[in-house]
Amino acid sequence: MDKFAKTLLQTGQTSIPNYLLKNYPKIGMSSNQLIIYLQIKRNMDMGNYFPDINEITESTGFSQNKAYQVLHELIQKKLMRIKTLNDRNGQSFDVYDFSLMYDKLSELSHQSDNSDYEINVKPNSKDTMTESDRKGVFNQIESEFGRPLSPIEIETINQWLEEDNYKPKMIELALRESVLNQVYSLKYIDRILINWEKANIKTPADVERNRRNREDKFKPSGQQNNSSNNSPKTDIPLFKIDK
Repeated sequence: MDKFAKTLLQTGQTSIPNYLLKNYPKIGMSSNQLIIYLQIKRNMDMGNYFPDINEITESTGFSQNKAYQVLHELIQKKLMRIKTLNDRNGQSFDVYDFSLMYDKLSELSHQSDNSDYEINVKPNSKDTMTESDRKGVFNQIESEFGRPLSPIEIETINQWLEEDNYKPKMIELALRESVLNQVYSLKYIDRILINWEKANIKTPADVERNRRNREDKFKPSGQQNNSSNNSPKTDIPLFKIDK
């Protein structure tokens, strides 16, 4: 057996469904996203369920920023998610999970008219504006943090938008509070959002009203106007959250 044949056998094989290769555009998957999936799948078949970003960039030729961008897109399109599992010793570990992608393929297989399905998965004009707002959140956080977001951070932000239903503008305001306190942490931003939710602060106007109430509270009593005295004040510890 020559050296090349031996190398082929030793490196193993990765099994990819032909149905995916044929239909991936119909579920909203781009060629770059497919490439990332193939490399993650290759690692998973070898027992590495959460390959390092350097492993992904080396095998795809993508820059690190490009790889993070494509991972973000996979999560955003609900083709992939990151799950945290526990091993036998109770230690937690993260894995890439593509069950959502296979769910979309399953839905596609049940469509009597695949062309109709393609049209249905494309966002309408209203969704496009929402998509723009979503991208703005990720871009602004990356800009303030001064680095690309990790896949886990991307998943966290996606959960804010998809599961917690936080509005993009509220996330941006919480980010501003975090930056003002020189804390560049999603956990810190999450605490701000949770505090706002508990206090029923749901809009930018609510945030501004709470800010004014806090300022009035710490003014000398003679400087507070009557309307402030007669209205209830909500004291949200925006600047003293545990880091």
